[in-house]
Amino acid sequence: MKRTVVKIVPMTRSHSETCSGIVAVSEPWKTLRERIDFSKYMALKQAYVYIKEGETAGFIIFTPEPVFARGGYIRAVAVAPVMRRHGIGEKLLAFAETVIARQSPHAYLCVSSFNRRGQMFYRSLGYTRVGTLPDLIVRGASEYIYWKRLRPLPLKNRRIHRS
Repeated sequence: MKRTVVKIVPMTRSHSETCSGIVAVSEPWKTLRERIDFSKYMALKQAYVYIKEGETAGFIIFTPEPVFARGGYIRAVAVAPVMRRHGIGEKLLAFAETVIARQSPHAYLCVSSFNRRGQMFYRSLGYTRVGTLPDLIVRGASEYIYWKRLRPLPLKNRRIHRS
């Protein structure tokens, strides 16, 4: 039986072209006609790729340290169309959540209102929609804020005790 070689590694310039191609055919970037400048995230060591059998199958960009309400932020995650529905996005998110949880008890991300598949995907992985940013990028489309608790509350913080 052949063993599939899979790994998540820091993104390098050699991955940029493939990742840019994934962005070009993926939501929300396709609808918004946006691109990602991967170089700044590579410099910050916040961009990672999923390598399967030597090919770049997907990527994730995230900030592990708390940037909002004591949580890390997942900036972008995408998988090549031919590699979707194989658990790659889930593995990329699990990787990011593990790294974020070392520094932050929560993870946040935004999903475009027109990206229904993305919303379903994040909900299926335990994320909860907690807010809306109307007309953030384009008029008529909102960005939904999603949140996931990565670590349980410490016992001392579970209730507010009133005297």
